[in-house]
Amino acid sequence: MEIRSARYFVTVAEELHFGRAAKRLHITQPGLSQGVKALEKAIGMQLFERGRQGVALTVEGEALLPEFRELLARADAVDAFVKILAEQFHGSLTVGYTRSAGLGRAFDLISRFRNAWPRIRIQSSSASSSGNLEAIRERRLDIGFVRPPLPEDAEVESLSVGREAVLVGLPAGHRLERSEEVCRQDLVGLPLVYFSKSAGGLWQSILSAVYGGRYFPDICREEPDVPHMLAAVAEGSGITLVTEGSVAMLDVPGVVLRRLSGAPSVGLDLAWRRDNVNRALRTFVEFVRAEVAGAAPSELPGAARSRSGPGAGMRAAT
Repeated sequence: MEIRSARYFVTVAEELHFGRAAKRLHITQPGLSQGVKALEKAIGMQLFERGRQGVALTVEGEALLPEFRELLARADAVDAFVKILAEQFHGSLTVGYTRSAGLGRAFDLISRFRNAWPRIRIQSSSASSSGNLEAIRERRLDIGFVRPPLPEDAEVESLSVGREAVLVGLPAGHRLERSEEVCRQDLVGLPLVYFSKSAGGLWQSILSAVYGGRYFPDICREEPDVPHMLAAVAEGSGITLVTEGSVAMLDVPGVVLRRLSGAPSVGLDLAWRRDNVNRALRTFVEFVRAEVAGAAPSELPGAARSRSGPGAGMRAAT
């Protein structure tokens, strides 16, 4: 039995008139009559009494009508779901990484999503947190990874996706190099190579995580990104502070990385416009929500975790 035949039967049953039913179905009346007769033959019972006074349901037709309506409702729901899936599987998404995240939590989430939804095309770029927020507001990005705290904005929604450990970068041969873990109090008075304040949330969040509100370091040199900061440290300009994910694949001779006492960390958020109707965006947000809900803090990629020294992937010159 075809769904089309079921739809013929239900429409005639509701109209009790083949002419009106045919008009509603946008088919000819003879075609509709033949379709209903074919259905009656297929199920082996008469569904309608046909006479000069019109059309009436038989007892069998009355009994089958609710079942056929339920069948059509289910078929319509499946059709709608298929359309949604088709849009999700074949959509596109523009994503902005924050430069400080490197190969940490953000990169891991995008990689997992690519594997789960391989037909969604992802275009990615990298900028500061403030740059990503501006691009989201201007609809140049669907979604972006940013560092909290975010400015109040009724147009932008956000979701916390995890935290990343903060490491200290020291020039090779520095007196603190001998310690596997550096006390934060030992950083007081040391010149700091750091981001420009235009980096947005990260600028304040790392300083707050490491120094608290009791001390403001002497920022002796500003650099645009982590590789340039590390290069300046290698030159002996000062120390620096970086997230673990941002140095995962970097190798800068002359720099030693150490963990900090108390394991300071900074957050990472996902941000998007509330009024963005891109289905691929909604699919990604729900995917990330599920990933965040299903992972314990110690399991979050980019979170503080033990490994063979905090400088893995970073060579220390001697």
